[in-house]
Amino acid sequence: MHILLAEDNRVNQRLFTRSISRLECTVSIANNGQEALDYLYASPVTHPRPDIILMDTAMPVMGGIEATNILRTQPPFATDPKISTTPIIALAAHLLRSQIDSGWFQERGFDDVLQKPPKASKMRQLILYWSRRRVVPRHGALTVPRTGNMVPLPMAMVPWGGSPLRAYRGPRSLL
Repeated sequence: MHILLAEDNRVNQRLFTRSISRLECTVSIANNGQEALDYLYASPVTHPRPDIILMDTAMPVMGGIEATNILRTQPPFATDPKISTTPIIALAAHLLRSQIDSGWFQERGFDDVLQKPPKASKMRQLILYWSRRRVVPRHGALTVPRTGNMVPLPMAMVPWGGSPLRAYRGPRSLL
């Protein structure tokens, strides 16, 4: 399985890559939403098509919300069967329970959401869940009804005190 990680923070890139590699998945990294679009626009021969896209919502150049909107609504992405059915998981540092409950992320084209920094078990659960599913292509405006297919993730308001480094308990050599 191949995962495209769109994340601007180098520390987060290393953390995600290490966790994903433990699942025996390969990873390609885009530093922002524009690089993710460029990656998906490139030839599948040189850039393998991802089975899942992990997309940070707030990045420089182009954020994940804008990039996801383009992927879901504009050609050539929305008309490519491989890309249009690829699950896109939002990565967000600050989540409100109301955003998850109201379908805020689905309305913006995401299929699920993962709070950063992620617990390895939650990320594994999410990747395994979406690795067995394809999404229904969405053409036109994003008015996606809630389908109830999200993996429930217990969220709290920044439980680690605002610093991702405080929450990270892995090898310091990655930092």
